[in-house]
Order: sequence, then structure tokens, then C-alpha cells
Amino acid sequence: MLKDTLKEIYSAKLYSKYLIGKSLNISEEMVDQLVNQLIRLGYIREEMGSPTCEGKCMGCSVSSCKTTPIKMISVTEKGKKLLNN
Repeated sequence: MLKDTLKEIYSAKLYSKYLIGKSLNISEEMVDQLVNQLIRLGYIREEMGSPTCEGKCMGCSVSSCKTTPIKMISVTEKGKKLLNN
């Protein structure tokens, strides 16, 4: 199941727990557990996008801005090697 999840992440244009779960016929909670396991094993890494505002205003001093960085997932070299085996 881990390799199937890794394959889905690698081939997806957009990371979505819902779409991965639907494709593998598992719950989003199970996808979350599998993703956490893949991170611990070093097959994928989780990165946060830029913490600065990249909206139309290009940043400001408003403390109530709701802009949040985007969480991104990428497959590591170790993960790519596993997929090629």
C-alpha cells in the first residue's frame, strides 16, 4: 500500500488526500497515515511554500492577513528509486 500511495503522489499533478484515497479506495485518514509513514521512511518530503504574501498586494503590514503558505509534497531520490524497482 505504501508503494501504491507513493506512485499516486509521484504521478499526481496536485496532491490531494481525497483523490489519492478515491484512487486507492481508502479513507483520507488512511492516506494521511501512509503519507506520514512515507515521510518518516524518507521516500517523500513535505515542504512549506513561501511564508510571505504572494497575493496581489505583494505584502503589507496588516496583521490580520489570512495568507498561509502552501504545503507541498515531493518524492525524494530514495522514493524514485523505490518506484523504479
